[in-house]
Amino acid sequence: MDPYAIINSYVADVVRHLPRRQRADVVRELRSLLDDELAGRSADANRPADAPLVMELLTTFGAPRDVSERYRPAGFTIIRPSDAPRFTWIAFGGVALIWAITLPTTMLGVVPIIGWDYGADTWWGRLTAWWLGSGIGALWWPGVVITYALIGALVSRRRESAPRAWTPTPPRTIDRDLLNRPATAAGFTAGLLGATVVIALPWLPSWAPALPEPAIIALELDPEFLTSRAPWVLPIWAASFALLTLLLFAGRWSATALRIRGALDVAMAALLLWWSLAGPVFTSPVADTTARAILVLLAAYSATDAVMATHRSRSVTRKKKRHEPVGSS
Repeated sequence: MDPYAIINSYVADVVRHLPRRQRADVVRELRSLLDDELAGRSADANRPADAPLVMELLTTFGAPRDVSERYRPAGFTIIRPSDAPRFTWIAFGGVALIWAITLPTTMLGVVPIIGWDYGADTWWGRLTAWWLGSGIGALWWPGVVITYALIGALVSRRRESAPRAWTPTPPRTIDRDLLNRPATAAGFTAGLLGATVVIALPWLPSWAPALPEPAIIALELDPEFLTSRAPWVLPIWAASFALLTLLLFAGRWSATALRIRGALDVAMAALLLWWSLAGPVFTSPVADTTARAILVLLAAYSATDAVMATHRSRSVTRKKKRHEPVGSS
């Protein structure tokens, strides 16, 4: 078969997927490109152009539909290819996080099952209720992300429609290990205030007598929780505040500080799960159910932060080794 007839057939298949107004230009450009490429391959192989040689060329060039996409004019793009990996992580990572929080709380009975009587006291009944509720319901998150991306694409398209002169961005060095002292000091102060309020909660009727009686009853802590489980948070808080104090003076995160942060996060996550699963926290059933669900959420946050701190500590160690002089011990 004539190799140039094969090229003509291939070009026809490509332009079939393109708008009519664009086909003539693509036919000329693509046919010229393939003819030149075939001539080059023929010279390299030291043989005349034939059907096997042109088929080898077209196979490496790509399927006609894929090639047509290279010539198709860019339309309205909601998610740019460069943003696709990040979009995927945000969309499905959010679903995974919702599942990781709601599934344990449902299976362990932290959150009561309402409106589902059949098998509510069995594991498969709780699993079914979770899947028909929070399991499938978590798919709202990708919808939110897609809606946000759509709005962002519309705004970007409007901005890009107006011609703007490009200016180079000045280079900058980002030091991820440098501590933001004002933000850390603000977090330190907020943490101290929060710890003070929590510690003073058992004496709520004394220091806030103006509160309505229903609020005081709702915030009454379980006596067993106060005596056996609550005091264990004090050494973790003390160690965390000591770490923040040292960091305020040092001005940057070190690998050791990040490891200590990760260890404290793990200890806090374990403590919060113990609080939630070992028994009531508040005497009021409604307040206790809400508090135990919040404790599971905080435990998941602490566990996530522990993983991030450990990963950062390894990055800091690798960076330090790269900057060490050769031959230093």
